[in-house]
Amino acid sequence: MSLPEDHPLRKDLPSLGHETALWLQAMRLLRLRLLKRRLDAPLTAFLERWMPRETASETLPEVFELVLEDHLLTSGSAPALADPRWQALLRLPALRAFWVAELRASHHAHLLKMTPHVWLMDETPLPPGSVIAGLGIPDWSHLPRLAGTGRRFRECGMENKNRALIEIQPGQTGRVLARYERQGERIVFAGADAG
Repeated sequence: MSLPEDHPLRKDLPSLGHETALWLQAMRLLRLRLLKRRLDAPLTAFLERWMPRETASETLPEVFELVLEDHLLTSGSAPALADPRWQALLRLPALRAFWVAELRASHHAHLLKMTPHVWLMDETPLPPGSVIAGLGIPDWSHLPRLAGTGRRFRECGMENKNRALIEIQPGQTGRVLARYERQGERIVFAGADAG
């Protein structure tokens, strides 16, 4: 069924194909900077533990689809998009300047809007008095107390016993499939279906 004109996501979809292509390019560049040791030492140590091992080498084909389902962005053409680590790294404050430089501030902000809040469940103790940004808890043992606030989360296991926490946004249910086509250097929105 075609996505209705008044659907809340309708205005967000036309630019999402272009932004996704930029994000995939930026993923490759970040991986390259990490491999060449062009990042500061603490960030390098963190990324060596958390960045997906495989390089985001996908190049989107001439015609591709993006799926937004329960506020998760995926694509059969680019499996890296569905990896919660990339979605968490997109929000990592230490990488904000990198993402803004590679994507542009407006594209970065839009991708943040279109992807869920994801935290990498790093067990490294925080300094006294600190909290995990966006959650307001001092460590992961306090996560159950957020259940009473109405926020919903899903834990996701990964390689090396690493885990990620994905926030399920209220009202973000259903599935939207958006289609895009490359026309030279441009990526054009070709339509969307709901269902």
